[in-house]
Amino acid sequence: MHDVSIVIPTRNRINDLTVCIESISKQTQLENVSIELWIVDDGEIPEERLTYYRNILNKLPQAEFRYHRKTNPGLWLSRYESLGLVNAEIVLHLDDDAELDDSLYIRRLLDTYAADDSIVGVGGVAKGMRSSKPGRLFGMLTGQMSGSPGRLSPSMFAGSLFLWGEKEQVFETDFFHGCNMSFRRSALQDMKPYPWMTSYSIAEDIYLSHLASRYGKLVINPAMKIIHHESPGSRDKAGVVARATAINHYYLLNLRKAPPMNYAALIWTLTCLTGKETLKRNFKAVSGYAKGILFVMNPRKNKYREYMLD
Repeated sequence: MHDVSIVIPTRNRINDLTVCIESISKQTQLENVSIELWIVDDGEIPEERLTYYRNILNKLPQAEFRYHRKTNPGLWLSRYESLGLVNAEIVLHLDDDAELDDSLYIRRLLDTYAADDSIVGVGGVAKGMRSSKPGRLFGMLTGQMSGSPGRLSPSMFAGSLFLWGEKEQVFETDFFHGCNMSFRRSALQDMKPYPWMTSYSIAEDIYLSHLASRYGKLVINPAMKIIHHESPGSRDKAGVVARATAINHYYLLNLRKAPPMNYAALIWTLTCLTGKETLKRNFKAVSGYAKGILFVMNPRKNKYREYMLD
């Protein structure tokens, strides 16, 4: 058994992935810590690059490199399949474009778990994420963020993570930022291969957070910092992402057994996003949001009802 398993889903972003793994190799104070690192791949990585990853991980006292190439693509499936691969109880999920900006990141992660047995998930903070007062007001009015750093909005949007940079102490949260989040593997026992969670898997981090929160506390440690070299937009088409935003948040509300007011809040948020994209003349996104709103409002769509039942 390893002390921590690191899982990095990836798809043809070798340069970003290399920066991520190099930052892991620079972690310190891990003399008695055993690590395994899994690359869960939806793309192609040359063998010589995999050899390089194995070699640089040798800088750590105890680390093993693993590689898994998937047959069915999608981020949610990468998260799901990884649970059957890892053998540590603590599983750290990193995006392939995340760079650990703290040489003690993993040490702090393990110490946070050790401080409280009721903790089943620990997340860090991406540097540079801030929200101005006008931005915060706009986010709250449109239902994209709440007024509390650790709380989702009524429509289950995670814009409140832009408040995390203001925090200095560990705090409880409803959700994590998917670029760097960790869980006790046993807390994800309810995870399923949801058929609507395809491709970019919008809000997959909120789904994982909800499933884990059934078994204990989730906390953010602001001292665990990363640099998120995030692309300016999803690699999927704007219309597809917009529609998935509506559908995935709808099923998230189902999963959380939310009251009607939350569904109304979702419609409001999606309407605001539609208006925003209309002003930007991004008509593919407008079409996607419109289709998503129609989906949410359709009373005959209980296609995946079996996945909502405990």
